[in-house]
Amino acid sequence: MFTLKGMKYCADIESMPKPQPFLSKSKYLEGSKCSKLLWYEFNRKEVFPAVDAGTQAIFDQGHVVGELAQKLYPDGIKLERERMPEKMHAKSMEALKARRPLFEAGMIYGRTYALPDILVPAGKDAWDIIEVKSSTAVDETHLMDAAFQKYVYEGAGLKIRRCYLMHIDNNYVRKGEIEPEKLFKKEDITRKIAPYSKGLKGLIDKMLEIISGKEPKAKIGPNCSSPYPCPLEELCWGFLPEGDIFQLRGKKEKLYDLLDEGILKIADIPPDERWSEKQLMQINSHKTGKVHVDTEGIKEFLDALKYPLYLLDFETIAPAIPAYDLSHPYEWIPFQFSLHIVQKEHAKPVHYGYLAPGDIDPRPEVLKRLKDLLGSSGTVLAYNMTFEINCLKKAVEAYPEYKGWFGKLEKRFTDLLTPFRSLKYYNPKQEGSASIKYVLPALTGSGYEGMEIADGGTASREYSRVTFGDNIDPKDRRRVRDALEKYCAQDTQAMIDVMEGLREAGRTGKNK
Repeated sequence: MFTLKGMKYCADIESMPKPQPFLSKSKYLEGSKCSKLLWYEFNRKEVFPAVDAGTQAIFDQGHVVGELAQKLYPDGIKLERERMPEKMHAKSMEALKARRPLFEAGMIYGRTYALPDILVPAGKDAWDIIEVKSSTAVDETHLMDAAFQKYVYEGAGLKIRRCYLMHIDNNYVRKGEIEPEKLFKKEDITRKIAPYSKGLKGLIDKMLEIISGKEPKAKIGPNCSSPYPCPLEELCWGFLPEGDIFQLRGKKEKLYDLLDEGILKIADIPPDERWSEKQLMQINSHKTGKVHVDTEGIKEFLDALKYPLYLLDFETIAPAIPAYDLSHPYEWIPFQFSLHIVQKEHAKPVHYGYLAPGDIDPRPEVLKRLKDLLGSSGTVLAYNMTFEINCLKKAVEAYPEYKGWFGKLEKRFTDLLTPFRSLKYYNPKQEGSASIKYVLPALTGSGYEGMEIADGGTASREYSRVTFGDNIDPKDRRRVRDALEKYCAQDTQAMIDVMEGLREAGRTGKNK
């Protein structure tokens, strides 16, 4: 048995105190976000929905980033995770004796528990905490995270010299094999966490009381979606009716005041001086149930389009660790495009598509094909065109032989989102959104129902899985690639349908 700061630790697990439950750093961060969320984590875990594919992909990416960071410490010791915090603590305390970097060395202090990503020996008797994040900068949550870990480790008897955050450097450009020492940026956050360490014990004690008490009451508010969406949103927001006030465009702060006044539906919002002209228009549309159509504004938008029209959409990946040479972390890499060309008004669209064949850099072929297909005149129409433009701009940085071509092409872009974002057209069925996934069914009655892949996030994840994953069944890969081709083609077909529906609405003042 040995003692650190008056606390006894013993290799005999049975003799160790077993306070339950432990407050981990993730639960501490949840408690800082919402006391109800914290209570449910310990008392009603069964109500949490299963982790969705998008969230799981974020977790998986963080795991890959963490493992890469460990390569910066080749003499480090990876500690296998134990289910019981007490057992993990004993294993970690024993590993400290080696005075080597430790990966995920879990320790307890009182009823708190933490597993920093990397613990590095500093001098004769001190340690540095290094937290690895897949983000590209330090934010407040990271500082709260590190302050909690420092509290636990110092409480467990360690002398902590410095706290660091190791995150992705988005200025890094891959050239050959990934260079972890260049991909990561390590920032000393020791002083920055000081304000978050002050009063930390009191916060922890309060959270432990919440866990053991009755279900707390909590109002919905901006914290529900910040710094990340709450998994209990359906539970806490379920009382809102169809056509709720949060469908109103613009900043949401005033809407929480309405909630306090008992106003839940957008149709019940009083049309007073708090609202802009566009918001009043939207409120009126929900009150009357009628579609708002600015015929002059729609006509002006459509008349500005020049034939031939090129309706363009990309599907992309944006890995934290660059997949290809001459690419940055989180750079949007187009692996697929769909292009419908309409030579003149009322002409039948002709479709062209491209889906990268494998794990080679798709950008050269995308640029080459688009240069051949997009001609030298006519409007290039995209939905939220900033995305397509930025994808091309970054691709041209890597392949500058296309710079002159892109300089001329960029001026030809027009955004099909514009008339919906500016409320030249608004249907209450859009639920306040200008996304094509809401506009298309509101305007045309059709949508993406029944498609195996029906959104960009799924397209990106599935392409990455069958392209870079191990032991992929060829039938599975073919199935996914077929679904990708159908989905991407549907995106530009949806743009055609939206444009035709918009033209009809502008002509008649209503939907088709």
